[in-house]
Amino acid sequence: MNNRVVETTSGRVQGIDLDGVRAYRGVPFASPPQGDLRFRPPQPVKPWSGIRAADRFADAAWQMPNPLMASEAISDDCLYLNVWVPEGDGPFPVMVWIHGGSYTSGSPSQVLYNGAELARRNQVVVVNLSYRLGAWGYGWFRDLLPDLGESGNLGLQDQLAGLRWVSDNIAGFAGDPGRVTVFGESAGGFSVATLMACPQAQGLFQSAIVQSGAGDVVLDELPGSGSALDRLLAADMKALVRAQNRAARQVVERGLRTNTPQFGMTFMPVVDGDLLPRLPVDAVAAGVSRTVRLMAGVCRDEWNLFQYAPPFNGNVPLETFRAMPRDEILRRLTRNLPGNGEAALAHYENEIEVHPRRGLMDYFSAMETERTFTVPTVRLLDAQVGAGGQAWGFRFSHEIDSFGVPLGACHVSDVPFVFGLADTPAGRLFTGGGAPAVEIEGRVMAAWGAFAHGETPGWDDWASDRQANNFGGREARVALLSASGERFWNGIIPAPGVGADKEAAS
Repeated sequence: MNNRVVETTSGRVQGIDLDGVRAYRGVPFASPPQGDLRFRPPQPVKPWSGIRAADRFADAAWQMPNPLMASEAISDDCLYLNVWVPEGDGPFPVMVWIHGGSYTSGSPSQVLYNGAELARRNQVVVVNLSYRLGAWGYGWFRDLLPDLGESGNLGLQDQLAGLRWVSDNIAGFAGDPGRVTVFGESAGGFSVATLMACPQAQGLFQSAIVQSGAGDVVLDELPGSGSALDRLLAADMKALVRAQNRAARQVVERGLRTNTPQFGMTFMPVVDGDLLPRLPVDAVAAGVSRTVRLMAGVCRDEWNLFQYAPPFNGNVPLETFRAMPRDEILRRLTRNLPGNGEAALAHYENEIEVHPRRGLMDYFSAMETERTFTVPTVRLLDAQVGAGGQAWGFRFSHEIDSFGVPLGACHVSDVPFVFGLADTPAGRLFTGGGAPAVEIEGRVMAAWGAFAHGETPGWDDWASDRQANNFGGREARVALLSASGERFWNGIIPAPGVGADKEAAS
């Protein structure tokens, strides 16, 4: 690219030159969801005249302000994306990143998501997009407030709007709209899997990478007077976030666990029969995304971050967990796996070597890692292959000692490797930095880059042996679940009906 000014469907934007890339920060892809648009689907951007400077990151969507999430500044006006373009003429493959944060926090502008190095090293255009979060993005008000119309799954609708913007505009940024890879981690990974199952997303991307993925209470908590709709539209962002946080502590019925608070995952995409017609894994098993190339994987010890690391665990000291007796571990396993607590404890006692600094809570953490991340990832890979699609698995096993705790290969530890930030100050928190991290980073970036360019990531696919490529650790290839783990979880989280009810994928 020789010109920093790019013409988009809404007007011209001017980027800034960095070392080997050009960055466009805070580019709007939808109108600000303010006033009457607050709980409406994303609307097109109103055109502007002149040249808009794309040199500043936009505010994050409503959430609790958190410097770790780049969300010190939050507002209604949050539907923006950031673009990094490498030097050269292109057209380059495009990688669209969807950030994580349990659907309640996060920002596309977090330091660990800086796309400059990924764009420069892999010769790809990197796009990070935002979406509405929490009750705003995923609260289900349609049954209670029919006047809101198509208000459900607004965060998912925002992601679709961002992908449409990419399809319509990325050629001006030297990107190839026919070679788009959508990728994300945590809630972003879940979002990628959801988009694979969304009919409106068909054709907007050709490849997908899933990393660690796989509302009436809110109304009651809102202040003010008048109708529920009036209070919902009039509430300031702080009031809505406070109401959302109180609602997140309510007991809800979902999946295996029906009698405990769900906390961070109360708000998430809803199967609505329209935008999302069925459970994503069932849709994938039926072949709706058969033509999408898929990479999916996990970190080996995902839950250790939430279990042991302050501030992610509420600042509970490690000594508290280390002192927990076997009976308490059994109680927690039984609570989260009703009717299967004894079997779970027996299984993990045979599977897990307890770390002496963490104690028996390692059994619980291993269970939550598999329940929340590993089993859904295996189900997704199996569903895609069973439907006739291509899929590759991976696992991160590089161990770290961070936040004063031995965390193993915990949640988020994969992200710095992907973005080429493993040996930066922020990246070292999750990789440890140094030569071992840099070596893994090189292999990870090469694999992600090759995949975005339409090649294989460099290892055998999932269909060949149901083995995953291992980043870190001694083994080159590993099973995501052991044989006994497969047997244990098959009776609790059954696989979708792979091979049945196949839909034509066109």
